[in-house]
Amino acid sequence: MNDHSKQKSVNSRRSFIAGFGGVLAAAAALTETTFGGGLERESVLVPASSSTPQYTEHNIPRDGVSLHVEDHGSGKPVLLLHGWPDSSYLWRNQIPFLVANGFRAIAPDLRGFGSSDRPEGVAAYSLQNAVADLVGILDALGIDAADIVAHDWGAPVAWLTAIAHPDRVRRLVVLSVPHPLAPFTLRQREMAWHMLFFQFEGIAEAWLQHDNWALFREMLRGNGDIDRYISDLSRPDALKASLNWYRANLAPRLPESPPKLPPVEAPTLGIWSSNDHYLDGERMKMSGQFVKARWRYEQIDDASHWIPLDAPDRLNQLLIEWLG
Repeated sequence: MNDHSKQKSVNSRRSFIAGFGGVLAAAAALTETTFGGGLERESVLVPASSSTPQYTEHNIPRDGVSLHVEDHGSGKPVLLLHGWPDSSYLWRNQIPFLVANGFRAIAPDLRGFGSSDRPEGVAAYSLQNAVADLVGILDALGIDAADIVAHDWGAPVAWLTAIAHPDRVRRLVVLSVPHPLAPFTLRQREMAWHMLFFQFEGIAEAWLQHDNWALFREMLRGNGDIDRYISDLSRPDALKASLNWYRANLAPRLPESPPKLPPVEAPTLGIWSSNDHYLDGERMKMSGQFVKARWRYEQIDDASHWIPLDAPDRLNQLLIEWLG
């Protein structure tokens, strides 16, 4: 990436970070991004196995945090962003499909998750830092612009990257989480109880792990990669780091006027699943009013919140239609 393009990206516009999920609508300025230090990376070629073709693993430093990134295939780049409590492993059904159809599938572990670092302090997990991480990954890999496919917490990172750095996002696919300014519904406020519960540092961690993770299992209702999540979150400070995403971005605040955000310029596909117990699909439907480019809404019936796992074939079909 040349210096002119990098400077254009860094200074592309002023934006805001807004609260997501239904507990609050908080706003903080997302201004010029400082990456801190060089963008040198460590890369390792991972040999092919019986189930996975050869790919590259990168460890990319960004402001003192090492981000683990899987890099599969070649061709048009598409970034795959997971959410809570996942890792890049969420995309195991999409990566081979995208590579087979001529894409370069790049799947990072967001800070605090998977094999990426777990920095100390709540502020480290602000969406401002997450957006800077994503732009830093693009810069480190020499990618001017990419398609982005994002789920759960990855979705607000993708929305805000498209708003703050429109020159870096070609097309956008957001799963489950609507645009930050989508009006809140009563149903969404009722569904978001866990986001308030997660604010209680120490108490939330204790209850989620109590009695062999009984509450955690109950909350997930048998969906997702539960045993893998428990294994990942049992590592030192991993559960706390994952909950700090909620504490950094959804801490209760007094009512205030919503921020003014420029419209999303990238063509955007919003996807919601009818068995999502955490997010109201009406808000995803309303997200189109904040997209200047082409907008499309799709509902996948009989899938839980974890669309990439429950409906991989339908999702893959939608990705090819939208990105291809």
